[in-house]
Amino acid sequence: MKKLVESPKNQSQRSRLVIEVDGMHCASCVANVQRVIEAVPGVGSASVNLTLRQAVVEVDPGTRAETIINAITRAGYQATVPVNEEHASLHDREQAEVAVWRVRMIVGFSLLVPLMLIGHLSPVGSVTAAWWQFALASPLQFYVGWPFWEGAWRRLKYGAANMDTLVALGTGTAFVAGLYHLFWHSSGMMFVDAGMIIAFITCGKYLEAMAKGRASASIQKLMTLAPDVANVERESQIQTIPTGQVRVDEVILVRPGERVPLDATIISGTGSVDESWLTGEALPIIKQAGSRLYAGTMNGEGAFKARVTVAADATSLAQLIELVRRAQESKPQIQKLADRVVAWFVPAVLTIATLTLLAWGLAGDWTLGLSCTVAVLVVACPCALGLATPTAVLVASGRGAELGILIRDARALELGGKLTTIVLDKTGTITTGKPVVVAVDVVGEVDDSMFLAEVAAVEQLTAHPLAKAVAAYVRQQNLPPAEADDLTNWPGEGIEANVNGAQVAIGNERLMARHGIALSDAALSAIDHRRENGETALIVARAGVYAGTIFVADELPPSSYEAVEALHELNLRVMMLTGDKANTAAAVAHRIGIDETMSEVRPDEKESAIRNLQAEGEVVAMVGDGINDAAALAIADLGIAIGSGADVAIESADVVLVGRDLAAVPMALKLARATRRTIVQNLAWAFVYNLALIPLAAGILIPVLGVRVPPSLAAGAMAMSSISVVANSLLLRVRRLQ
Repeated sequence: MKKLVESPKNQSQRSRLVIEVDGMHCASCVANVQRVIEAVPGVGSASVNLTLRQAVVEVDPGTRAETIINAITRAGYQATVPVNEEHASLHDREQAEVAVWRVRMIVGFSLLVPLMLIGHLSPVGSVTAAWWQFALASPLQFYVGWPFWEGAWRRLKYGAANMDTLVALGTGTAFVAGLYHLFWHSSGMMFVDAGMIIAFITCGKYLEAMAKGRASASIQKLMTLAPDVANVERESQIQTIPTGQVRVDEVILVRPGERVPLDATIISGTGSVDESWLTGEALPIIKQAGSRLYAGTMNGEGAFKARVTVAADATSLAQLIELVRRAQESKPQIQKLADRVVAWFVPAVLTIATLTLLAWGLAGDWTLGLSCTVAVLVVACPCALGLATPTAVLVASGRGAELGILIRDARALELGGKLTTIVLDKTGTITTGKPVVVAVDVVGEVDDSMFLAEVAAVEQLTAHPLAKAVAAYVRQQNLPPAEADDLTNWPGEGIEANVNGAQVAIGNERLMARHGIALSDAALSAIDHRRENGETALIVARAGVYAGTIFVADELPPSSYEAVEALHELNLRVMMLTGDKANTAAAVAHRIGIDETMSEVRPDEKESAIRNLQAEGEVVAMVGDGINDAAALAIADLGIAIGSGADVAIESADVVLVGRDLAAVPMALKLARATRRTIVQNLAWAFVYNLALIPLAAGILIPVLGVRVPPSLAAGAMAMSSISVVANSLLLRVRRLQ
């Protein structure tokens, strides 16, 4: 497998820091942290991800991580640099968060149920009942709801506000109002509202934490593929040590049923290895001395020793995880709209809440005004805005990784839904790039077996790709080649050698003419017909007489037919780009169902071809695998590289297909379209929810219809808004893409 992550040599002088940030609960927190980081001298840019709880920072040389961490800490958050970024403790932190919210939720509802029963069953004006309500509401407020109070206080110390501020103000106002009624009217009024707000929001945070954990399950699955320990040969003994401590060039032992711990090359032994997670190949691959092994693949049969080629943090699996992680860290353009809204969201809600209180109070009903104010504070939900995009990107990039579709940046998911044209390179992309024998036409008295044996004898004397194709075909027929000698090479014409006392010549018409060998009209007609279909003719003569023709073509795998059909179903303009001659290109395009071709395009002209399409207003994706595709992949709106292609092609692409299956291209585009649709749905829901519920909570319909949103219902709605966004994103895990 080729390198999937750009090496430091190719990066700019700025370095990249990953900082874990705890204490973020909503989009306002993300905006605060990003603003604080970008204010640090030496910081070029920052991308803060709520779902991953981390910030990715581009810094100038000499900028220390401690400076950024101190700035984040001063803003009221907790920040650390992970010791090992690849195995950062995201999963453990997620599980810890789920456990914390689970306990608080259980305690919250254990207190809320009797609180509500007392409120509904006790006589009106009961002092004892009021004090019992106070006793139950207090731990609800200050134990179950403590994370909101703590978060609000931290933000307040640094002049900021977030969701915690809204919740603390809302539930705190209700609790203080309850105290007022308790001491001045001997009533437990408002304690139930305060308790319901805390309990419902806590339940929502618990469900949200569980959903976010499922969203990041894909990358966790990848991280568990490689074993933690390896069997290493040291001092003539097999020692079991942590994988991270194994050095390059050390020898490891892989037993049957074990996963390969590191990328390595077999030096002894044989086995069959399941590489399905890496290549998509369903059947085990036979491995022997000299074969490459990849970390995370499963050894089925046999044991072997292998020499480690790269360290644990540079294996193909580690690079894949890094690629997925970077995609999850990135933000599509559509998120910028949400970021702009979030910047003024909390201040706007606080303003609306204040105006609501004043409006109802001055109208003569301060009690109703207080209830509506609490509802406004509680119903407003910046969480949904903050989770709308990152959860969708997180789930999509993980789903893609499971399918062998590696998304380098969230921008690719956004652009994948806007494409109008897709350009496919022919050799190595549509075709396998490996010529194969497609037909053998033998004439005269020589039988097929002798004909092939003599041809193979000549072809095995040269390293030409067409010669290798013929030799491979003869081996597949289980025919032993004859003995050949006295090879003569005719550049641009063919080759000839002596086989069993007869001169065998293999080449084109010019070689036949050189020896005065004539072909029948039928033979020439058959050759011309097959050439029109993109095949190459190897004309064979034996002892000065035409003996037959072998036809060779670049193989078209079945997946290419399926891919082109699926791309047409996506209403895309499908084009083929190739350096081949027009007739060869047209033949391949006709066979596979492509309507438009750009043939005889030199490598340096591919970029111009893509630019010309863009000038016509097309949004273009380019699919390729070779070094000569790199510029076109880079200039295309969306570059898609075949994972087994050249490093430079992979580094120029936005999406990398791990295997050689072209059918993964329409799958990737379907995933991108589904992700973009999910992000739009999430943001639309978050905006509509807030635009609709905040006015309702403020009591805008009370004068007209007598309808209002009580604080308890507002709390439930706020919790469900975040849960619905995460749940909608999780649907990407089961979306049908094939």
